[in-house]
Amino acid sequence: MTNPQKKLTPDGRGTTAQSVRDRSVWQKWTSGLTGQFWVVWGATLTNQLGSMVIPYLSYYLTQDQNISFSVVGVVLAMSGFGGIISQLCGGLLVDRIGYRATMTLGMSGTGVFLFFLGAVDQVALIAVFAFLVGLAAEMHRPASASLIAARYAPADRPKAFGLLYWAVNLGYAFSMVFGGSLVRHGFTVLFWVNSVACVAAGLLVWVMGKPAGPSRAADPDAGSGSYADVARDRLMLAYLGSWFAYGIVFCQGLSTLPLAMKLDGIAPSTFGYVMATNAVVIILVQPVASPLLSGLDHSHVLIGGIIILGVGYGATALVSTPAGYAATVAVWTLGEVAVSSVNQAVIASLAPVPLRGRYYGLYGMTWSTASLAAPLMGTWLLQWRATGLWAVCVFLCLGAAAGQWLLIPKVRARSAMTRLSEAAG
Repeated sequence: MTNPQKKLTPDGRGTTAQSVRDRSVWQKWTSGLTGQFWVVWGATLTNQLGSMVIPYLSYYLTQDQNISFSVVGVVLAMSGFGGIISQLCGGLLVDRIGYRATMTLGMSGTGVFLFFLGAVDQVALIAVFAFLVGLAAEMHRPASASLIAARYAPADRPKAFGLLYWAVNLGYAFSMVFGGSLVRHGFTVLFWVNSVACVAAGLLVWVMGKPAGPSRAADPDAGSGSYADVARDRLMLAYLGSWFAYGIVFCQGLSTLPLAMKLDGIAPSTFGYVMATNAVVIILVQPVASPLLSGLDHSHVLIGGIIILGVGYGATALVSTPAGYAATVAVWTLGEVAVSSVNQAVIASLAPVPLRGRYYGLYGMTWSTASLAAPLMGTWLLQWRATGLWAVCVFLCLGAAAGQWLLIPKVRARSAMTRLSEAAG
């Protein structure tokens, strides 16, 4: 008997209904995306594949450089401060020199500064190059986001952003595992590999990323307004306050979590495998969860995700083994998946169309500021008591969730107004 789920293709080969469905799903994800997008996607993946130094920087500073926890917090904060300025510089450079040059400068510059960061041994110079790494590392984000906004219709943008997010996490999963293996041969190798990967990503964009066609017409009102207009939006500022508290907790994973594991006698190489759990969960869960969560009330999804993240970090106080740490990472990653599924959609609903880029710019600065504050708070609390650090993380998440709950009526009202404005336009 013939398989009713199977049909013959024109070339005579059998094709199952499942393979047809799989191919149609893939085509749905990728249709309409040009070659320039795939160059950016490949460069983003390459850049992320080599992102091994920052997660291990606290290990490097304490073990190879014999720097105290408090000074490590300052060095990591310098990198975070560079990231804040990087958001502004990247946005400015996009308008002045274009997407391609900005991405090349940011990615390649990160590679150069990483090389020098691993070569110097004076604390002051380490702090300077940590700042420069942070300054260059975030420049490509506003460039790639602006490119997608300029070249794709609103219906295609979530698809493009989703595929970039996928690339980041694929690269992150590999880099954490590969970094855990490389660190056994010394931190110098880690710096070299990360540096080469970043420079290669930048060169890929420059050589292969030349625009192939005209971009979409710009919004005629896009140049109106300023960051002062965004700063006068109390609802947006309140939303970002909640986002800032969430960011401080989230950023503990790459700042104080490796130090907490070290206090429990866990080797640096194991940290890479533990943190790879984060990317693996995202890669497996995000494609399934996002379509389901996007149909729910976005504020409710945010609140649930923030609480789950807080529970995961709070549970870190109860574990002391690699398996235990991996389990807590898996829990708070589920919260991250929920938040990331709807967060940027909420920001879009709060922003007037002509000011949407500036709203996202302030959002990016808020995240960078949280990454600056996270190691300062985290290392100080860790020196006092590890359980105190994780308890504070729980309270911050509860506060952020409560803030989102109080904002629900105003967020819904603003979202309705934005939809009406977009429909009228």
